[in-house]
Amino acid sequence: GVAPAAARLLARFGFEELKMNRLEIVAAVGNKASQRVAEKVGATREGVLRNRIRVREKIYNAVMFSLIATDLI
Repeated sequence: GVAPAAARLLARFGFEELKMNRLEIVAAVGNKASQRVAEKVGATREGVLRNRIRVREKIYNAVMFSLIATDLI
C-alpha cells in the first residue's frame, strides 16, 4: 500500500540523511490502520501509553512502536 511505502521512505530519510538512531510511531489504541502500517514496515510494538494523544479536547491511550535502521523491511 501507499502508507507503508511512504513510511519506509520517511524512515530511510530519518536514518540515512538525519542520522537518527531510533524512530517512534505512536498511534491511538483504536487506530488499527496506523498500527498495521507500523507493523508492515517492521516496527516493534513496545506497549500502550496511557493518556498519550490529545485530539481536540479528547485524550486517548496510544500504542508505541519503535523502528531502528535494521528493522526496515
